[in-house]
Amino acid sequence: MIWFRMMLVALVCAVSVPTHARPRGYITPSEAIAQSSSLDGKVVTIGGVIDLGTNSRCIYDSMRAMRSRTGNGAGVITLSDGDQLLLRSAELNHRFVLVTGTFKRVFNEPDAIDLYQCNEAGIEQESIRRAHR
Repeated sequence: MIWFRMMLVALVCAVSVPTHARPRGYITPSEAIAQSSSLDGKVVTIGGVIDLGTNSRCIYDSMRAMRSRTGNGAGVITLSDGDQLLLRSAELNHRFVLVTGTFKRVFNEPDAIDLYQCNEAGIEQESIRRAHR
């Protein structure tokens, strides 16, 4: 009986120890867009699912957001260096990645034609790597 009580006390103590969640270390595309005025020109890390294709170099909040492509642009950001990213397509496409670089509220000049552009906002990436959530 004493053994049982000791185990119960140990279990209660283990469960009641507070755990602190680690900050995730990145923002999502929709969070970046929501804060675009204050983030413009700043180095940020954005986490999301990348879509690379002949007319796409985008990072979405999630795979679900990428598949739904609602068209409102609220959860997608354009990435720079489309040709270089296409070389890494097998490694990165449709994977969760972390992109670090300079956020731009307006990625291209108004008269620019960019077939890769997913949204007005974009990021000039310094690094891009696969990550696990």
